[in-house]
Amino acid sequence: MVSLFRSLLLAMPVSGLLLDGAAEAQASNQKQLVEIATREFLPPYVEQRAGGGIEIDIVKAILRDSAYEPVFIQQPRVRMISAFESKVLDGILTQNIAASNEGCATDWYISHQNVAITVEDKDMQITGLPDLKGLSVLSFSGATRYLGQEFANAIKDTERYTESGDQGKHISLLYKNRFDVIVGDSWILSLAQKRFFTQTGQYKAIHKHPIMAPSLYVARFHDQAICDAFNLGLRSLRASGEYADIWDGYEKQLMIAIDGKSGARHETQ
Repeated sequence: MVSLFRSLLLAMPVSGLLLDGAAEAQASNQKQLVEIATREFLPPYVEQRAGGGIEIDIVKAILRDSAYEPVFIQQPRVRMISAFESKVLDGILTQNIAASNEGCATDWYISHQNVAITVEDKDMQITGLPDLKGLSVLSFSGATRYLGQEFANAIKDTERYTESGDQGKHISLLYKNRFDVIVGDSWILSLAQKRFFTQTGQYKAIHKHPIMAPSLYVARFHDQAICDAFNLGLRSLRASGEYADIWDGYEKQLMIAIDGKSGARHETQ
């Protein structure tokens, strides 16, 4: 009995120490939740409920080894800005560096390349915005606001210019020769082309003409420590090659398989 009692007595502080150690380890591993405003459903950049997409995957990877856990809050752009500036949310994604001085800005982490897309068979030479002159052009809703004054000036000289919110139909209208050119984000239109092929089986080779410089976007946070952690994670992600791997993975998903071959998406410089 004595030996059993002594054994139990000796075991008690050891168990206590083990439990205390486990609790401390759990506390040290707990991350600070950071609520970040992000765009609504915009594949392939942001999927439903921010469950994935190029931008979401990049930000998750950037903060993966930091002390912060991102919580994505999807909102229309105006509400994103309002929620961040009123400090309802901790951060905001996809911001033009010159658009605001609120909080701290990270290094640029994502780019959007807006292009002009034409059917390859037409062999159209488009090297810049002035080459849209005299052509029928289709773009996304709000393009004249988002793509800048130079684009807004260029479309004044087009034969016909239309904006449409349903970019899924842009590929169909291009194939049917309703428009000479469609203008929009390279990745969004690649996804639209693949989905159109999946639905209809129709495919035409296209040229992508990068008529504008890429738009580079930063994130903003109210806490400088989060900006610093974000930049550190971003540098590590680029150095390891994982940043490029994320983009490459999505590019492979957007390729169109035709008769066992991949439909190439050409870009003309």
